[in-house]
Amino acid sequence: MSGRVLAHGIRAVFSASFDAVANAVRGYDEASNIYFTVLNTSPRVAVAYGQKYFFRVGQYISCVTLVIERGSETEVRIIAHSGLKALSFGDYGASAAYAREVLGYLSNALNVSPRDVVEVDYMDVTKSQLLG
Repeated sequence: MSGRVLAHGIRAVFSASFDAVANAVRGYDEASNIYFTVLNTSPRVAVAYGQKYFFRVGQYISCVTLVIERGSETEVRIIAHSGLKALSFGDYGASAAYAREVLGYLSNALNVSPRDVVEVDYMDVTKSQLLG
């Protein structure tokens, strides 16, 4: 990888059903205003793609959310990316704020605190295994 990437990844587990978490993601415009689907797989997986404008960087930031069925629990992986390289002007923490905003929305919508939360700053392909 050349240079650090201004992306932020979060992995968390909710004690909630897959349907409840997937519906919460679908219902949150900033997490799914571009794309949302539930794949025909077992375990079930939902993929959401959203974007939101951040004034602090003067541009839209993208966010991918994966919802993965884990029995009676549901795993969520969120990756937000500003499209900027770390050597550029920077995103002033906007990618991390966006990923945390999606996680916070889900926690509030489900009325459940996430557990086993893992955050990866400057996310790139070499750090993918850190999210599980």
